[in-house]
Amino acid sequence: MLSTLPVFDSDEAYWREMARLLFSTWAARTGRTLPHVPVSQLSPQQLEDFWADDRLDDDLP
Repeated sequence: MLSTLPVFDSDEAYWREMARLLFSTWAARTGRTLPHVPVSQLSPQQLEDFWADDRLDDDLP
């Protein structure tokens, strides 16, 4: 993890809500879903597949 990112305390309601909003927004935007399990139980590959931006692979004109 990058050292410049804040440490998210999973017990703090504000950060749980922010994470939920980020995941929900990305899922709505991309149509991707994650298994209904705690994020800490997801594999690195599952997270990468969820967060990957397909548009980054497009060739620029």
